[in-house]
Amino acid sequence: MKNIIILIFVILSIFLFTTCGEETQENHTNTIENPQKTYLDTPTNTYESRVEALNIANTIQNPVNTYLNSRVDARGLAKKSVKESNKRIEEQDKAMEALTK
Repeated sequence: MKNIIILIFVILSIFLFTTCGEETQENHTNTIENPQKTYLDTPTNTYESRVEALNIANTIQNPVNTYLNSRVDARGLAKKSVKESNKRIEEQDKAMEALTK
């Protein structure tokens, strides 16, 4: 029991010395800030910002519409792929029948 208390005391003292050791001073004279890119109000920048704002506004106004449209599209694509796979299966069945005749 005495050994455990001494071990805990040693660990805590090591932790205390490492946390309260020499404090590093930050040198603010060597920090160089990169110059910020200036915004040029050109027609392309204006157009791009307007298009982005309209897209955001449309998404906010009709979030359900876009979700439902994507689900309808996914359902239509699934139906199309099922039809294609059924056609392939029918062709394979016809080929198998032709081979067995």
